Amino acid sequence: MTKFKYKKPENHVKKRSELSPAIKQTLLESIREDWPEHPRYRGMADFWLGIHRSLLQGSHQLADGFEALLDSPPSEIQDALSAKKLQQFGNHLIGHLHHHHEIEDHNYFPQFIQLYPNMEHAINLLDGDHQVLHQALEDTQLALVDLLAQKPIDRDMIAQVAKGSRELEKIITRHLWDEEEIIIPILLEHG
Repeated sequence: MTKFKYKKPENHVKKRSELSPAIKQTLLESIREDWPEHPRYRGMADFWLGIHRSLLQGSHQLADGFEALLDSPPSEIQDALSAKKLQQFGNHLIGHLHHHHEIEDHNYFPQFIQLYPNMEHAINLLDGDHQVLHQALEDTQLALVDLLAQKPIDRDMIAQVAKGSRELEKIITRHLWDEEEIIIPILLEHG
């Protein structure tokens, strides 16, 4: 098997628009639209997808919340930020994502590689995504800490956090979609 290179554009989560043909050919055959009809769907597959829906909704809510702050008059930004509790929400989302990925990295992914050695590149792709996501989450958390320390709140800083939150949302969206394409068929196969 050739060495997997995550940084290639067709693999990197910030650059790819879908899974590469080389990755797709190693996956279990499955049609996303048929998943809910599978007899094992109501188990781990549905649970996993529910977690992903929550993470996607949270990342969208965080990005929308910070973008909405940019419409506030400068004198009201501090109060609007406090009222929306975006910093607390962001920290909760970041913690949830870290926890979800730790469970995958330490429990599920090693088992999946044992079951399907030919999917090693697909699992390595997800692991590479987790590293990129980890950095994006750390950057977002630092931005939230900096924002909390800022008095008064600087509009440019809100714009930076809004931009970073939207970028985080894009990474999460791409990663979770592709992770589902790789993992859900395994969960359907093994319950």
